[in-house]
Formats: sequence, structure tokens, C-alpha cells
Amino acid sequence: MKRAGLAIWMVTLVMILPSGVLADDFNITPSIGVREEYHDNIFYSSDNTEDDFITTVNVGLELTESTEWMDLNLTGTVSPFFYADNNDLDDVDQKYSGNIKYEISPLYRVNANAAYNVSNRPDRDIETTGIVYSNARRKSQKYGLGFDYDLSEISAMSLSLGYLRDKWDEITSERQNLKDYNAELNFSHDFSQWWESTTGKLNFGFSRYEFETSDSYNYFATIGAEHAFSETVHLVFNIGSNYTDADFLSLQQGGIVETNNKSFNGIGQATLEINGELTRGSIGIGYSIEPGSDRTAQRTSATLNLRRLITEKGVIAVATGYYKNKAEAGDFSFFGTDTETVFFRPSLRIEFYENFTLEASYRFVYTDDHLASSDTKSNRVYLQLAYGIPLFE
Repeated sequence: MKRAGLAIWMVTLVMILPSGVLADDFNITPSIGVREEYHDNIFYSSDNTEDDFITTVNVGLELTESTEWMDLNLTGTVSPFFYADNNDLDDVDQKYSGNIKYEISPLYRVNANAAYNVSNRPDRDIETTGIVYSNARRKSQKYGLGFDYDLSEISAMSLSLGYLRDKWDEITSERQNLKDYNAELNFSHDFSQWWESTTGKLNFGFSRYEFETSDSYNYFATIGAEHAFSETVHLVFNIGSNYTDADFLSLQQGGIVETNNKSFNGIGQATLEINGELTRGSIGIGYSIEPGSDRTAQRTSATLNLRRLITEKGVIAVATGYYKNKAEAGDFSFFGTDTETVFFRPSLRIEFYENFTLEASYRFVYTDDHLASSDTKSNRVYLQLAYGIPLFE
């Protein structure tokens, strides 16, 4: 039902666009891929590791449309997977998303996005949050709306609104449903007359992370800049402060009571973006207040994602990252958290025949849970064969 609602929402959005918009660069690309992987710790357990082979079939469809005024992208992927030994874990992952950007005038632009995902694997968020879950099913909805307006030739502002809903089939003390409401207002000004290729940034934002047993309101303000070292290398950084007002349930002698805690925390992020002809990617560090699996925490991150074109149809890539999720008991919830995760993933992708690609990858993950005094290691390697053909090229 939710997938149908998402599709109707995106189709309606396309239908109300001005006539003649859908005319320039239109394509539909169906694809299918088969992945065979070996995982030496399928439950990400620290003391009872179990390995298995997993076969995944990815069936996808992508629609793209690009004109002078608009960019539209709709995608959907259904991925049934099958374990060789643990057949009771067989399931189906699903991903559906839509993104649209439309230029109303030379000064004013609007964008919208929506996504619906069904995920089942414990490593689903390792490369974005550093958090490992169980094999429980999670259904996620995400919606966003943004506006950009040029105040002058050198100044601009933007407003973005977002909503995220994570819902688990099984709720535990370490796995809770989440509602995330967020809004952000940004101002930028070109300072090139004083500092070449530099734009100053001022950002204000709000987010609310609502779990089953805790609810936190976060307000932040940052100041930063974007500097272009060249046409292909850009640095973006922001630094500021976050104020949190958290309500959570705690266990005391009189029973379960609601507790409140208010705090100020520093936040910041810096990203080096590379967009060369042969090499593309980013290197980033961050320090912010973010939601986890069951509570809010202070997250420290350092990530690297680079891809290099080695032949006309061959790409080598590497992704690696470090995440630390930490919160003292009583900061944002009754329980504390203190985990560190490191991952490393090289990969190779080659188009060996027209529209046929072969991809190989290896990933190592290490997680240290300081509160539980346990650590977890896992190794995964896979080989994937995929075929996708644009129908209207």
C-alpha cells in the first residue's frame, strides 16, 4: 500500500508539470543482476560466529528525464536473497525512490524526493552510521522538500524540510521505531572579491528524534565556507553548536519516570570533494548529534569514498570509514552507548560486453562495543554479474 502511495505521489508530480517539459532526454532502464557472496559472520556476533553463502537477485527499473528546466529520476529495485544453510533468513529487500528538481525561474528552484525501503540484513547501515542491527525487518519512509532562491548575483538562500520514519517488525530495548522531523535554513554569499573562489555559509536547523522511550529536540547553528582549489577539487566545512532538549523514560526507586536533560554540544563537518575526469569521490570528517538504533548519540565520523577510471569501461573504487557513536546514560536516554566501527571495502567493476558488467568486492568490518566489553569482526566477499539496457538511447 505504501509503495503504491509513493508511486501515485511521483506520477502525480510529473503530471502537474507544465506541458512540454517531458521532451528532451528521456530513458527507461530495466536491469537484472545476480550476486554470490560469502560472509564469515552473518549475525555479526562477537562470540558465536557463523558463515554462509548468500545468493541475491536484483531486479530494477530506472526512469530518467532531463530538460533545460527539470531533472527527474525514479528507481525501484526488488532483491530476494537466499542463504545456502540458513534458509529461515531468506527474505526480500526493496528500494523505491523518486527525485525531482525544477527551475521555476532563473532565480527560484524547487526540489522534492521520496523513498520507501524494506531491509532485512544486520549490515544495512554500517557504511553510513557504523551501527549493526539484527536480521529483523525494517520499513523506512523518507520525504523531503527544498526551495532555493538567488537573493542577488552573489547571495542565495535555501530551505529544506524532511521527514523520516523507521518501523521495525520486532521492537526491543536495542531496536526502536523512529520518527525524524527536520528543517534547515541556509544562507550563502560569494566572497571571491576578497578570497578567490570562496563562498561563505550560514546555517540554522532543527531536528526531532522520537523513539519509543525517548524524544529529543535539537537546534543548531553553524558557520562555514566552500572553497574551490581548482575546477575539480572543492572543500566544504561548517562548525557550530547544537542545543538538545531530551525527554526520556528512566527507572528509579519510585518506578518508571520521565526525565529531562538539556545540553550544548559542538558540531562540525568538513568534506573534500573531487570531481575529476578520471578520479571522483570525497573525503569527510564529522561531529554531530544523530539518531541511532534506539537512542540519540554524538557521532564522530571519518570517511573516504574514491573511484578511479582505469580503462574506458573499468572502474576501481575504495570506501573506508570510522564511526564512533557515544552518549552517556542520562544525556539523551536512560541508557548510554559507546561503540566504534571501522570498515574497509575495495571493489572493481568492468563492463566486459555491451551492457553487461562484472563487479567484485571485499569488505572488512570491525566493531568495538566498550560498554559490553566485546568486539566483532566480519569479512564479506562477493561477485556480481549484471545487465541493464537503456530502452530509448
